[in-house]
Amino acid sequence: MDTETVSALTPLNEKLAQACRSNLTEIRLREQRDRFEAVFEAIPEPIVHATVGDAVRLIDTNEAFDETFGNGDQTIQEQRRESLVVPGVGSADEDQVVETLDRGEVYTCELEHESDSGTEHFLFNGVPVVDTGVIEYFGVYIDITDQKAREQTLEELYVAAQELLSEESRRSVCQRTVEAVGSILDYPRVGVYLYNRDTETLDPVATGDHACDGRNGGPSPFTERDTRVWEAYRDGRTVRIEDPGAFNGTLPGGGAPAGGAVVLPIGTHGVLYTSASGHKAVEDEDVYFLRLLSQLVEIALTQTVNDNGLRAVQETVKEALNADTHEEMASTVLEKIPNELDLPLAGLWRHNPAQQALEPLDQTDEADDLFSDQPTFQDGESIAWQAFETQSTRIISDASQHADRYNAETPIEGEITVPLGEFGVLTAASTREDVFTKLDAEILEVLAANLEVLARVIDNRQDVRLLDQVIARILRHNVRNQLTPIRGYADTISREADGQAETYARRIIESCEDLEKTAEHAREMRQVVRNRSRTRRLSLGSEVRTAASAVEDEFPEGTLVVRVEDTPEVTAHPELAAAIRHLLRNGFEHNHSENPRVEISVEQRPPGPTVEVTDNGPGIDTHELEVIDKHDESALKHGSGAGLWIVDRVIEYSDALLEFVLSDGTTATITFPSDPTNHDSLSGSE
Repeated sequence: MDTETVSALTPLNEKLAQACRSNLTEIRLREQRDRFEAVFEAIPEPIVHATVGDAVRLIDTNEAFDETFGNGDQTIQEQRRESLVVPGVGSADEDQVVETLDRGEVYTCELEHESDSGTEHFLFNGVPVVDTGVIEYFGVYIDITDQKAREQTLEELYVAAQELLSEESRRSVCQRTVEAVGSILDYPRVGVYLYNRDTETLDPVATGDHACDGRNGGPSPFTERDTRVWEAYRDGRTVRIEDPGAFNGTLPGGGAPAGGAVVLPIGTHGVLYTSASGHKAVEDEDVYFLRLLSQLVEIALTQTVNDNGLRAVQETVKEALNADTHEEMASTVLEKIPNELDLPLAGLWRHNPAQQALEPLDQTDEADDLFSDQPTFQDGESIAWQAFETQSTRIISDASQHADRYNAETPIEGEITVPLGEFGVLTAASTREDVFTKLDAEILEVLAANLEVLARVIDNRQDVRLLDQVIARILRHNVRNQLTPIRGYADTISREADGQAETYARRIIESCEDLEKTAEHAREMRQVVRNRSRTRRLSLGSEVRTAASAVEDEFPEGTLVVRVEDTPEVTAHPELAAAIRHLLRNGFEHNHSENPRVEISVEQRPPGPTVEVTDNGPGIDTHELEVIDKHDESALKHGSGAGLWIVDRVIEYSDALLEFVLSDGTTATITFPSDPTNHDSLSGSE
């Protein structure tokens, strides 16, 4: 080939090579586009391909987009496409969408839009295509309608939980549960059945859209134990009936459900039952929500039982405080707890240390019907004795099979025994096994702690009452009876003797009079203390005048001045006049002036109604004031030098001397005066 032809082939080859490369690139791009279009169409979520900027241009949509939004007439299609190409176009959000995509960032938002299935929720992800010269993107619509529905259901369940926890009774909790299942999960056929320890049945507390109690045509208690309902309650697991046609058991309301049904345990409280209408099944998601709700109901019922139980314990103990004996206490408690604490079978036992036995105090009426006699438990021969000996609560699931049972033929299965300290035990029982919980134990332990204290209060009250009777007998009988002959003999001596003997007799008579006054004052104070909790509205002026009138007659040689500037009413003890009378009498009795004078005034001062008593006597001794300031009395420092000595042994005793050893080992002596009436000459030393 000539040179000219060869020279012409070089650019031709280059053009041919470029054409081949372009053709190859086009083939590859076409293959990539075909693959992309295949993927684009295969993605199950609706996708839109468009550009935005000065104007919105729709490039393409996939099949899922057309199926979700493209059906309907042409007008509906155009309206939907225009609003779905770019969410927010034509609104304040449009600029934000465009700016985000222009920066090469993914734009995400949640939106609600009409589809061929109705209003649905979508998560929109706008993914920009980089380096195309325009703002180009792919928009993916992910259907989150079910997720939003679940979120809404959870939010409604949260609100329902708050309402459940605010209820104050088991019935109201159950009613609120039925309403929640109907409104939130759309299951109108629903019921809450709670276990009744008295009848040992599952009782309908709330069903449908009304509360019920098994009367007046309402559902009856569920008694059949060989059923799926009792299986759910006994085993504590959810029982699901998916094929009503194949179901041959018994459910609340009788027969098989029309649609699917589910029975969920509510802890130890009972069961929640619901069934679908028609022939629908109960969806897995609904079972999940029902389980969640049943757990919330268990928490609410536990809280309610606990609150009501503690309140019942408080009221029971408050009423039992009026008991005078342990028997009365037991009777009061066992009369209330069957209904208040749902413990129909219960009894109290008192420990007898001398016999080393737990002796029966009382039991509930239901226990009386079941047992002929309440047994006595000897040392080590029963579960109750173990609880008392170890001072620990015992919860027995089946006492009839327990190795330490008291009676091999006992009808009792479930049992709980709580010790009452050293006093005894409290036992609750059931003819069904495994019916008592830790919550029952906690409430009974609170009751037991209160009863233990109450038993001590009754014991102390009986001791005080006995002491009160002894003191009353001493003051009324012994002192008075002994003083009468002493005073009689002293009167005889005073009349028949003279000189020093007459003086001694007069002093004996005065001492008898003082002792009689002391006894009378003691009786008066005893009456005041016994009625210390009583108060009434009194006129302060009238009380002062009454007290002054009584004292004025006792001390005619003295002067009593009464000034009542105001007559306010006060709340005080009914014996207020007696207290004022003692104050006035004290002003005369310890007044050694030639003309004793006592003044009492009543007036309204800034702190309040005020009574002031003054006299012209010597005042209160410094030693006595120190005692008042200390709020107690020392055994070795009282009055004007008097002392209380605890003597270990006497060394020597005679008419002139007493020598003895004190309990602390020191020696003390007392020298008696030759004149026994001269107390000032009495001396002592350590």
